[in-house]
Amino acid sequence: MALQHDQGVKKAEVEVRSTEALRDNVADNVKSIPPQGWAAPDPVTATKVQATWVNLLSSDLAWRMSKKNLEATRDTLVLKVCKSYWDVQVAQEKLSLQEKLMQQAIKKLQEARAGQRAGTLSPAEIVMAEAQWEQAKKNYEAARQNLNDAYNTFNNLVGLLPEERPLLVDTPDYQPLNINSLDAEVDRVLTESPAVWAAKQQIDIKKWASDIIYDSQGNVIPYKSRQAEVEAAEYDYASAKTAMEKATRALYYQTKSLEESYGTALEALRMAEEALRVEKAKYAAGMSIQTKVFEAEVNVAQAQEAVDELIHNHAYLKLAFEKPWAMQTASGN
Repeated sequence: MALQHDQGVKKAEVEVRSTEALRDNVADNVKSIPPQGWAAPDPVTATKVQATWVNLLSSDLAWRMSKKNLEATRDTLVLKVCKSYWDVQVAQEKLSLQEKLMQQAIKKLQEARAGQRAGTLSPAEIVMAEAQWEQAKKNYEAARQNLNDAYNTFNNLVGLLPEERPLLVDTPDYQPLNINSLDAEVDRVLTESPAVWAAKQQIDIKKWASDIIYDSQGNVIPYKSRQAEVEAAEYDYASAKTAMEKATRALYYQTKSLEESYGTALEALRMAEEALRVEKAKYAAGMSIQTKVFEAEVNVAQAQEAVDELIHNHAYLKLAFEKPWAMQTASGN
C-alpha cells in the first residue's frame, strides 16, 4: 500500500523512465563507432567524437543510477513504514501504562484525603498527592497525543485518512543479531549500497571526460585540470565508503548494546512479577491492602513496557543493519 501511495517512490519511477528515454535518444544519435586506429582530421572533430561517446556513457550511467535510486527509495520507505508501525504499538503501550499510573495517583490521593480526615496526614502530604495526580493527568494526555502523532505518521505513509485507527497486531519477535563477521557485513553493505555504487561510477565518468583533450574551440584542456576532476571523484567515493562503513558498524554496536540490555530488562520484569505474586498472596491472607497490589501491578506494567519497547527498537535496528543506506536516507528526509 505504501509503495503505491508514496510520492517519493512515484518520483523515482518517473526519473527512471525519463533517464531511460534520454539514454535511448542519445544512443539513437550515435551514428557509428570509430574503427580502431581511427584518427580525427582535427582537434575539434576529435573533441566532438569523444564528447559524443562520453555523453552516451554518461546518459547510460544516469539511467542505471536512477534505477539504483528507485531501489534505495523503496528501501527507505519500507524501513519508515516498519518503524512507524512499531511506533504506534509502543505509543499504545505507553498510553496504557500512563492510564495505570493515573489510576494509581487517584487511589493515593483518595487515601491521602481519607488520612487527612482522620488526622493522620499533614496538609503538605495532601498537596503532594494532589500534585502527583495533576502530573499523572498531564502525562496521560501527553501519551495520548503521542499515540495520535504516531498514528498520523503511519497513516500518512500508507495512505490512510488521518482519523483512521487501524488495529496493528503484528509484533516483532526478539531474535539476536547473529553474523559470522562484522567485516564481511561491512563489505556486503559497501557492495550493495546505492550511494557507494553511484560515487564509484562518478569516477568512471570523470575518467571518460578526462580523455577529452580539447574543448569545443579546439583549445587544449590542461592535464592537471582534467586529473583534478578525477581525484575529486575519488575523494567523494572514499568519503561515501567511510560514511557507510561507520553507519554499518554503529548500527551493529547499537543492536548489540540493546541485546545486552535485554537480559537486564527481562530480569526486572521477572522480579516485578514475583513481587506481584507475593503481594497478592499477602492480600489474600489479609496482610496487605488493595493499593499495594495495584502498585505491584503497575510495576509489572512498567517492566513489561520497557521490555516491549526494547524489542521494537531492536527489531528496527536489525532491519536497518541489513540496508543501512535506507536509515541514512530516512534520517536525511
